[in-house]
Amino acid sequence: MNIRLLPVVAAAALAATTSAQIALRELATVNLDVTSNSANPEYIGSNPITVAWDGTDLYVGGFNASGATANTAVIRVSNALTAPSFGTPFGVLSTPNLRGYSGLDVSGGAVAAAYDDGAADPNGIALYDASGTQLWAKNARGGSGVGFDPGFPGGNPAQGQGVAWTTFGSGRRALQDTATGADIWTTATGMIILTSEGTFWRDVDFDDATGDVYLREGNNVIRWVRSGDNSVTSSSIPFNPADADFVNAQNIAFCQVGGTQALFFNDRSQTAGGQRFFDVVKVIDPAGNPLVVDWGGFTAADGVGAYDFSYDAASGTLAIVDYANRSASIFAVTETCATLATTGSGLPGTNLVFALGGAFPNALAALLLTGARAQTTLPIGTLGTLELGIATPFIVESMGVTDGNGDASLSIPVPLGLPPVSLVTQAFAVQLGTTTVLEFCVSGVAENTVGQ
Repeated sequence: MNIRLLPVVAAAALAATTSAQIALRELATVNLDVTSNSANPEYIGSNPITVAWDGTDLYVGGFNASGATANTAVIRVSNALTAPSFGTPFGVLSTPNLRGYSGLDVSGGAVAAAYDDGAADPNGIALYDASGTQLWAKNARGGSGVGFDPGFPGGNPAQGQGVAWTTFGSGRRALQDTATGADIWTTATGMIILTSEGTFWRDVDFDDATGDVYLREGNNVIRWVRSGDNSVTSSSIPFNPADADFVNAQNIAFCQVGGTQALFFNDRSQTAGGQRFFDVVKVIDPAGNPLVVDWGGFTAADGVGAYDFSYDAASGTLAIVDYANRSASIFAVTETCATLATTGSGLPGTNLVFALGGAFPNALAALLLTGARAQTTLPIGTLGTLELGIATPFIVESMGVTDGNGDASLSIPVPLGLPPVSLVTQAFAVQLGTTTVLEFCVSGVAENTVGQ
């Protein structure tokens, strides 16, 4: 390696290991402080608590923790990635202290909202158009979130698709007709979602490809496998901690990221402050196995564990709203098909060893070294996303040919006298596919500091 080029790279972190199955890159963070001041026209409540994201616009629902009765509402933040613009709040409702919106979802320009004032409310489940005009409302207690049900593949859309919700004390998913708000299935006739964990429901989301339903209940994550328009066959509990039935803002989003299914949720068993984002926010597969996540250098202040998630499959982006810090962050979410581990201190006179694992077997492997993380599109047939920007100086080092397991390694000496330099690396393997297309398998990103 031409070590003389290293001083031009810049990144972050102490010598470390990063291996990822899911990689996130922060695209934008929107400051929502303006929505928490009751003197502002953008006011939606003391804190933002729920979010819906369509790849362009954010919809944020508010919560009242002011200590007295106050309004809560929903607001549209247009062009959130480029030029955030706050619209006029809609769904404005006088709300008791410690109540407010519990869930939002968006589909086809329509926004479904669940509202909870402590009892059944004429606006408990409602649908709005993108401008905030209410299209219909259902009298219910909307304390348990809301989601657009995609229905069952091959089923009857009129019987399986619509605005889905449940409520405390019910063991069923209710369903409203999206166009009219009419009952398709009620809390007495809807498909059974009851398990032995109880009925303190907090959120609901669906796998759009299968109709499988994912719920939060008492801090648990519950999955039901869909078998029909209004039926399920089996349940599992991918995350089953001690119950926290009386803690709100326990949320979930299902994400299909390439060939990986990921559940983003918050492990919220208490409401105390000082909770670390990366301790609370978890990512697992539907079987409950933790996924290794590369957050791409994202940082977040401590909070109260209250986060909500909304994934837009068309753009492959995820929005996370942070209640305590009054912000919404949007991430590009990609799949990595291999791991990259680094070992060594990075001190002058020692070796830094890079190990690629789980890539294509018997393929050419290389290591890209630079200092900038920037989304870069790879050729057709690629599995994974190259995140290192090639507009800045970079170095490519051969790792040779991977073994039968898709593993390869490279040891790089750190020269004597090298000053501290930040280094960002990503490995990839390339092989010729059966259709003469070059196929890439890309690892997660490792960030190290070398020199002294």
